[in-house]
Amino acid sequence: MKPVLSRLWLSFCGVLAATVAIAAESPRTLFERGEYRRAAEVCEQRLAAEARDVEANTVLSRVRGAQARLDDAIRLAEAAVAAAPRSADAQYALSEAYGRKAQSVGVLKAAGYAGKMRKAADAALAANPDHLDALEILVDFHMLAPGFMGGDKKKAAEFVERLARLDASRGWLEKAQNANRAKDTTLAAQCYDHAATLTPPDPLALVTCASYYAGRGRDLPRAEKLALQAVQLEPWRTGGWQVLASLYAYQERYSDLDDVLEKSLAAEPTHLSPWYQAGRQLVVSKKDPARAERYLRRYLSAEPEIGAQSWAAARWRLGQALELQGKKNEAIAEIESALKQDPKLEDAKKDLKRLRG
Repeated sequence: MKPVLSRLWLSFCGVLAATVAIAAESPRTLFERGEYRRAAEVCEQRLAAEARDVEANTVLSRVRGAQARLDDAIRLAEAAVAAAPRSADAQYALSEAYGRKAQSVGVLKAAGYAGKMRKAADAALAANPDHLDALEILVDFHMLAPGFMGGDKKKAAEFVERLARLDASRGWLEKAQNANRAKDTTLAAQCYDHAATLTPPDPLALVTCASYYAGRGRDLPRAEKLALQAVQLEPWRTGGWQVLASLYAYQERYSDLDDVLEKSLAAEPTHLSPWYQAGRQLVVSKKDPARAERYLRRYLSAEPEIGAQSWAAARWRLGQALELQGKKNEAIAEIESALKQDPKLEDAKKDLKRLRG
């Protein structure tokens, strides 16, 4: 084979191998790991081959929901349910899509979508009484929906107990959330303490509890300990790295911060959110704006993962970092770019108005 043809053949084989490898990955696993973009790519490939692929429609619906493409999310979930009415995951995806839609429309339309959300969640539990996500969404429905829409706090409590029997960590976290809704901070703290000390530890619960303890400076040493434990158990999950990045930035532990950022990148190269959180924290606390600028530019160097902070938000924070360094014109330019990408950034509008005088 001639050298040029040989190189072309090797290149083609490489592309083919990469395509096969992507197609072999489970969309659900990718989604659960937070790799939404790769999950969407796999789903799209599978749907091109088989439009009734239940798993692909289900997962892609949830990705589109995270992107706020709500009509697409509903359409895909409806296709999954049509193909497999007894699929609890498909029914849950439809429930989630309706729930997101209910939050995006006016009060009159919201009631209709909320009813559809509940119906699909009930169908998910009918198919699988142990479906944790369906139990959680029904807790939220009955806690938040008014009585005329079917909300019932007694039923919410019953669903919480069912959830706790199946998954203690999720049960305690749901109880903590409900305590926060009732403004019972003492009970919420007790629930987080229970979730944080369960054996064996649940990585997602550890991240949630670490965020809680880091918030308002409640218990920074404990937040650090739990976040470190979380990234040790699941280094590919970005939440723990984000908590550590924000914490070390706040404490000005720059050697530890740089170490964590590099380790997060090695663990999951597609997730740059820890870099954003580090930059944001430095800007908010007005510490080392030049370092904040560097971190935020690193975040802006690659398209953010679906569901992560937008480039618009990062540009706004970058503008703030530049302002803190006395670079007024550059700050204005970045905030203007942020608002072009997302005109709804109200705080960015306020900053821009102030900078323009």
